[in-house]
Amino acid sequence: MIEILHPADDERRIAELCAPGSGYRLVDGWASAARELALIERPELAAGTPAAAAALEDYLTSGRDGAAVDRISRYIVYPWRRTIVELPDREQFWRLRTARNRHLLTGDEQRAWSDAVVGVAGLSVGASALAVCALSGARRFRLAEHDTLGCTNLNRLQASVCDLGEPKLTLAQRRTLELDPYSEITAFPQGYRPENASDYLGGPGGSAPLTVLIEEMDDLALKVDIRKRARALGIPVVMATDHGDSSFVDVERYDLEPDYPLLHGRAGDLTDLTATELRDPARRIELATAIVGSDVTPRTRYSLTEVGRSLPSWPQLATAVTLAGALAGLAARLIACGSSLSSGRYRVDLDTLLRGTRERWNELGEAEFRAMLGIP
Repeated sequence: MIEILHPADDERRIAELCAPGSGYRLVDGWASAARELALIERPELAAGTPAAAAALEDYLTSGRDGAAVDRISRYIVYPWRRTIVELPDREQFWRLRTARNRHLLTGDEQRAWSDAVVGVAGLSVGASALAVCALSGARRFRLAEHDTLGCTNLNRLQASVCDLGEPKLTLAQRRTLELDPYSEITAFPQGYRPENASDYLGGPGGSAPLTVLIEEMDDLALKVDIRKRARALGIPVVMATDHGDSSFVDVERYDLEPDYPLLHGRAGDLTDLTATELRDPARRIELATAIVGSDVTPRTRYSLTEVGRSLPSWPQLATAVTLAGALAGLAARLIACGSSLSSGRYRVDLDTLLRGTRERWNELGEAEFRAMLGIP
């Protein structure tokens, strides 16, 4: 999707793109990057004194000329933006991108996270999780999504009306590469399917297995299929679920517990159910209700009964989707960095923390609740 050009080796291509009339604009990201790199290497130059400022300028000037710049700078071409950006090379850019993570994450943790292969299957809540992972320093992804952006997605996905009809996968790739052009992304535009499972999950005789899988697909049959395969390969699975303004994250540590039940066993043993059974509308609602459980907001409980009737799918709010992405991203990072985070469900209930209204809603009878929502 992008080109990464070397100042000397690709001089002709760079000149062509920067020429008047090429339609491309040049963004000089090097100037600010060089200054920040200097301050990372020489923190004393940030003292703010005239002497420190002069020393910083000398330092920058001496490092700007000659082969040294060629070695540590690159030109990144973003064709969908008709833009070329001058940036530091992969390693120096990584130092910049993670500089403010320092001490919050150890050097070993940051390296482990950047080396991890993170799978994200489903790019609704998954898009929020992907953003958190990329922002915090992950750089290697396998992304699976078949859907396109529609107007109803704009209540929770950070996208633009200019992108309507574009594949969600393409938009996720662009956002990630605009954040870090050195990210490694393997795309699965048909979404996760049993027939591409070995390529997506990795394993013996193929690509490296995923370090952690963030699973956010809507299809229950695919949720079960991918877990059975992940469990066989010892790949941990993280799934965040939003409800109302709140979210919870499910962690299944198949790397530590190879016999751990799918989805905590909340819906019983799902391994023998066929894809047809799992996709039967009535059966799907029954199983989804068991998996999600009753400890969700009353509005969510009611909404579950309306899926397939007055609602085409699960209703979602940006607050909960953003929170779900943060929870999934954190859980994935903890696992990748060697945490002993155990299998289970972890909850963050914002409606209780901030509004304190859940108890009052729970006291309402169905008739009052429906009346409050304006439902006949």
